[in-house]
Amino acid sequence: MKVVEVKPSDRDLVEKIYKNEIESFGVMGGADMWMIMSFIRYGKLYVLLDEFNEILSVAQYQGVFGKNEVFLYGFSTPFEKRAMGYGKTLLEKTHKKLRAEKIEKVYLTVDPNNEKAIQMYKKAGYEIVELQKDEYGKGIDRYLMIKNLL
Repeated sequence: MKVVEVKPSDRDLVEKIYKNEIESFGVMGGADMWMIMSFIRYGKLYVLLDEFNEILSVAQYQGVFGKNEVFLYGFSTPFEKRAMGYGKTLLEKTHKKLRAEKIEKVYLTVDPNNEKAIQMYKKAGYEIVELQKDEYGKGIDRYLMIKNLL
């Protein structure tokens, strides 16, 4: 396994990431091609790949203006690869990379009903700090979770 920071020239990988977004979140919830390219050019987009360069997990980070903090916008693992530790591995490895860039804090939001994701994030050191009511529309609540990297 290896962690790769995706570059604009990695077009085959970008296509795989887009397909994973649609499969993981659907058309309305996943990052489209414009967003994916924005994460690559102006944020950080990391993938955990197997020895055949197949996606095991994806993490999309965007910076917080004026602070050494980032928001984990998107995090996914293909359905057939879930519950195998790949998400945990990618979180650990990207946290290490972010620390090296002097990032102090990571924010994320998660569906309060997504117990598997919440447990993974808690094991990785994230804490629930707020319930954001109607965050993405009426009846679409999210937990705000934060991890201090330092």
